[in-house]
Parts: sequence; C-alpha cells; structure tokens
Amino acid sequence: MTAVTVAIPNPEEIQPRVNLELRQIQKQQPAINNIEDLIDWKITVWEKQYEVDDRVRCLWQALSRDEKDNFYDTVILNPYIPVVPFFQQILLLVTNGSTLYGGARGGGKSEASLIAALQYVDYPQWKAGIFRLTYPDLSAPGAIMDRALDWLSKDRNPILEEAGIAPRWDKADKVFIFPSGAKVKFAHVQHNKDADKYQGSEFHLLIFDEAVLFTEYKITRIKGSNRKKINDPLPIRIIFTGNPGGISHDYFKERFIDGPGLFIDSKYTDNPYLDHDKYEEIFIEIEDSDPILWRQWKHGDWNAIPEGKLFKRKWFTKANRLYEVIAEKIIQWVRFWDLAATEEEDDTKQGGADWTVGMLLGLGESGKVYLEDIVRFRKDADEAEEKILETAREDADKYGRTNIKIRIEKEGGASASYVMNTFSKYLPGFDFEGHNVQRKSKLDRARAFVSFIKHGHLKIREGATWITTFINEISSFPTKGIHDDQVDTLSGGLNELFYGEQPPERIPFNPHLRSRR
Repeated sequence: MTAVTVAIPNPEEIQPRVNLELRQIQKQQPAINNIEDLIDWKITVWEKQYEVDDRVRCLWQALSRDEKDNFYDTVILNPYIPVVPFFQQILLLVTNGSTLYGGARGGGKSEASLIAALQYVDYPQWKAGIFRLTYPDLSAPGAIMDRALDWLSKDRNPILEEAGIAPRWDKADKVFIFPSGAKVKFAHVQHNKDADKYQGSEFHLLIFDEAVLFTEYKITRIKGSNRKKINDPLPIRIIFTGNPGGISHDYFKERFIDGPGLFIDSKYTDNPYLDHDKYEEIFIEIEDSDPILWRQWKHGDWNAIPEGKLFKRKWFTKANRLYEVIAEKIIQWVRFWDLAATEEEDDTKQGGADWTVGMLLGLGESGKVYLEDIVRFRKDADEAEEKILETAREDADKYGRTNIKIRIEKEGGASASYVMNTFSKYLPGFDFEGHNVQRKSKLDRARAFVSFIKHGHLKIREGATWITTFINEISSFPTKGIHDDQVDTLSGGLNELFYGEQPPERIPFNPHLRSRR
C-alpha cells in the first residue's frame, strides 16, 4: 500500500501501557535453540502486541487480506528477522514508495531498516542496498552492518547455520548472499565518486541510514538505482532515516516534514525495547550545553534551528560550499584556538559551560578558505592544555610543522601572559603566538565576514563529524542561550589569515588581492 493513516484516540495514554506490557513479555523469553523456537516466540510477541496496542489493531484492520498475509509471511515467519517490529516500524514496513523514518534518537531506525532489507530475501531477485556516509559509521559496534552480522552470521547466530539456511557473508564486497540468491549490500559513500558508481546498479530497496548527513548530489545519484524489471512483483522503495540537523536538513524538511512526502515520527519513547531511563542520560548531558541538539535528539524537532541575524544555513549546506579534496595550493594553514572561560563543572552559566574550540583553516591561492577541521571540548585547564598540544603534533605530522600557524585568542590580564608563556615553552619550532582580542563585540567581529561567507568563499569539508554542530551554531548566531564559541573561533581564524591582528571592516569578495601579513 502507498500510505496508511491511522487515527488513534489519546495516543499518549497508549504508549506507556504498551511499553510496560511488551517489556514484561520480553523478560519471559525462553532459550532460542532452533528456528522453530524463534518463530514460536515471535508469534507469541506478535499476538501480545496485537492484544495490547490499539494502534496495531487499527492498522491491521486497514490492510487488505493480501497485505496482512504478506506481512505475516515476510516478517513474523521470517527466520532471518529475530525481532517483532513495534507500531512505527510496522507502519514503515507496510508502506511503499519513499519514506522518511525517525526524527528523534532511539526510535529504532537501524532496526526498522534492517527488517525491511530482509523482508523479501526468500525471493531470488531481491536486492537491497544499505548506505552510510563513512565506513566507520557502517561498521561501528551497534551500527547497522554490525547488527546485521549479529542477526545473520553463522559465528554470531548459529541456528541459521544449523537449519541450513545461513546466508553467505562476502566480507570483501560487504554483501549477504542468501540461499535463494537474494542479496543485501552494505556500502559507504564518503565521496561523490562512491555514489556515482551505483548509478548502473539495480536495487528494489534503497536505505539511506542517517540520510541527513548525505548531500543532495549523493542522494540523487544513488536514487537512480531504485528500479526493477517490469514483470517483477516485488515492491520498490526508498527509506531515509535520520534526525534533524546535518547537511541535508533543509532537503528533508521541505520534502517530508513540511512537504507531501511521508514522514513516520519515531522517538525513543516509542521504542518499547529501549532502556528509557538510561537513554535519558544522553539528553540530560546536552540539555544545557547544546539546547539545539537537545531539541533535535530528544524531541525530533525539525524547527530547532533558530534563524540568527547574520548567517543563513543554506550558505553552508549547498553542494558548491562543500569539498572532498582541496584542488589548489594552500598558502597558509592556521589552527586558531578560542579557550573556554568556564569549566564543565560550572553550571551557573546560561547554556552550560563554554567550549574550547580549535579550528583549522587553510587559505588557498584563489583566496578561498577551507575549513578543514574543528576540535571542540570541555576540559579542565591541564586536560585542555594536553589536548591542544596533542592536536598541534597531529597537525604537524599531517601538514608540516613549518606550514601551519598556531594562534590562541589572548584575553587580557596576567593569566593570559602565563598561558602564552606555557604554550610557547611546549611548542618549540611552531609558528605560535597569542592573538589579541579585538575590542569590538563578537557580533561585530563576525559581521566582517558575512559577505565573504555568503558568496561562497568559505568551503567546508564534507562528511566531517563536526558539521551538524557547527552549522547549528553559526546559523543560530546570535541567539540568547546558544553557544557562540565556534563563531568566535571562525572570526579569529579568518582575521588571522587575512589581517593578522588588524580588525577588518569586512572581507572583500576577492580577499587574495589584499595584502596579507
């Protein structure tokens, strides 16, 4: 079916009761020694869920007889799927076309995707492709490929091997090949060329796991492989999963949240098998220190990016504002540090403690600046000092000690001199100096670079882990209660590249034509 609409009275009252009942039955799970035990247990869980969850019953009644039979046969009786999906996941599995699933963290995105990928593996023509941005994202413990190995590999799940139905894992190509001939492929697309090579492929199901981290270019190229032969009865689908934020936040918000696309909202509170109390600790840690990320992760709030007065989000997320490799000579690197004024334990400051931020910027011959790396942390003075020195050593190994400046924003007073003297002693051979803070306000210092950034002269490394936090902060600046440490560091680093310590009125469109210190 194309889409399912289920109207449930008082859904807030249903969820706690469903969670309680399903957790209780999970505690009664017997030992699973063979396929028959697994299927019997899944039927038991499914019947309990059907009994206690009014939403599941309403959804079930909305399906045709063929749709009910198909779901039961391909999910509940499927020995490759060791779990029973909950309501939001079921809604995803019975819906064809393109769907965005998720919103908040903990909503069962990876599990729902994996269930969908395995739903039709008894059919020899079935092919599913599961994509993440980087290989570590794909293979990390608990990530979607690691979870697939838990479910399917003979080393981790011997009952499939004992039943003679275990799929073969091709480690080199990252693909499971099932006895029927069906294939489930895992891939990462960190670079554009990685996405281009899938244009000639053919997948019934495409899964973009954490899709908001993909650029529109990569999404568009890979989507071209979502096809099948005319006489193939299997559905073709695209599943996007993700939380608000990221490079393609606006792409998905316009198409699925505000637009006509189907969005299935699933939060951690909807996932009955998650330890909610333990998961809450993640949100408590960031509620004060990063309120935007808190709203995105906990509530799945796609409007959790206030529009600041200076910088527009789209200036940083367009494809031509991102880079994979630098295609010109870098004439100067600078790692600019803005030291935190507040330690992590100090909770008296609105918005939580400040962050120490070290931003690596490279000035190209064309006058463009490349934002290569951001190091961001909250540590006490000794730990911060060691992290800064460690970063300097790593930069020297990668870019050359003589090719990089290290600058630390210098506040006034005797403590500033002590800090500068300390780092001078531990950074021999580096071009290290303190950078005097301009007397202008943070807002005025940032305003000097608005035109420079607006017209695309600042490029950002695509796929970096820090992109979401950086774009959230800079596009919100200045907003009360939202940190501005990264904005201040960017202003300082750009100022150092072009003007040394001389405060500019603004950076021109062709800054490489100006004299530089």
